Amino acid sequence: MDKNREFLLPFGIEITIEDGCTSIESHLPEVLPAFRFPVENGRIVGVIEGVEQLLLSLARVGIDLSNPQFAEAIRDCVANLQSG
Repeated sequence: MDKNREFLLPFGIEITIEDGCTSIESHLPEVLPAFRFPVENGRIVGVIEGVEQLLLSLARVGIDLSNPQFAEAIRDCVANLQSG
C-alpha cells in the first residue's frame, strides 16, 4: 500500500504525507477577518492552529480526508468564524 498521500481541502489547505512525514500548507488566515483587538486576533490564530493540527493528526492516523464531509465541515467552521 502506498503510504504517500495528498489531500486538497477548501481554503487552500493541502496536506501531504510522504515517507511518514505529514505537512500542511494553508490559506486559512487569509479568509478569516482581522480584528482590532490583539486578543481576538490571537484567538483566531489559535483556532487556525488547532484546526490545522487536528487535520494533520487525522491524516497521520490514516483517516481519509478526501471524504466530502471533511470539506463541508471546514467550510462550516470557517463560516462560523467569519460571522464572529
